[in-house]
Amino acid sequence: MEAKKEDRAELHSAGRSGAPATGREEVGQASGVEAPASGAKKDAAAEAAKERTGGAARTAPQGLPERKFPTIGDLFAMLGVVLGAQVVIGLLGMLFLQFAVPGSDFKAMAPEALGRFNAVVYVVSMAAALGGLLYYRRARGGRGRWARFSTRGLNPALLLWGFVLICAAGVVLEPLLAQLPDLSLNVGRGLWTLLMLVLFAPVLEELICRGLVLGTLRARYGVTLAWLVSALFFGVMHLQPVQVINAFVVGLILGYVYISTDSLWSVMILHAMNNAVAYLMMITGHANTLLIDLIHNRVVYVAVYVVAVALLIVSGRMMLLALRRIKEAEKNRAAA
Repeated sequence: MEAKKEDRAELHSAGRSGAPATGREEVGQASGVEAPASGAKKDAAAEAAKERTGGAARTAPQGLPERKFPTIGDLFAMLGVVLGAQVVIGLLGMLFLQFAVPGSDFKAMAPEALGRFNAVVYVVSMAAALGGLLYYRRARGGRGRWARFSTRGLNPALLLWGFVLICAAGVVLEPLLAQLPDLSLNVGRGLWTLLMLVLFAPVLEELICRGLVLGTLRARYGVTLAWLVSALFFGVMHLQPVQVINAFVVGLILGYVYISTDSLWSVMILHAMNNAVAYLMMITGHANTLLIDLIHNRVVYVAVYVVAVALLIVSGRMMLLALRRIKEAEKNRAAA
């Protein structure tokens, strides 16, 4: 009778669990011990991924694919934000001018007044573009640090090399730029124009192109593609064919300097130096003048051109090798 009671008790226990009690309890106990360790490993892996991507890694909602930022569509949207802000703020500025000064003619404005108007419109439009890009980035899942500053970027030798290379690139591009329509850009004259070109533009454009665009691309695609695409973004942002080509090449140099120094100070200074030279040429009536027009001796011009080509080739190879080393170092850190 006691044995039968024990058998019935065991059967009753097995019926509640749907399987023999002893085997299932052992499996359940084993899995119950291991589950927390497995979860801890997943958490540690997620934290490591966040560190490698600058905090950009996010867990997608269950059942939904993880969002990848930035995509090609995101880049076009970001470019649209920048160009759209310039168009909209520019139109609003012209409308405000008509209401504030009825009958005023934008084209007939004095150079100093035109410079002041353009500087205000530029600062407002680019600040709005930067704010819009940061909002869009956050909405699309972009996280982490995007603007880096370091005193290491204030290297006089590096800044001199970058400026000389920008000048050499301008010389090498001359035959191509000579086939394109002349630059048509009336930004005015005076202190406000100078401030716009050597202060406002370097700060705002570098925050957008090298800080936000390059940094965001680098977190997902790596250093090389970020370097190339951010320079293209910088070029297209200038719209006019002459500026697009020139700004793309200058953007490659600025992008390399930013990557190698990890500091926006250096590229802002180089950008300001380049724009200062452009302003000087503009106020002296040489905005569309090429070096070949200034050097009448053909032999001297060819010698200068050859030196510029050689400098560009050597520096270009040096940049590619340095970027390759940086890319390998990032891979090793990610694998560690």
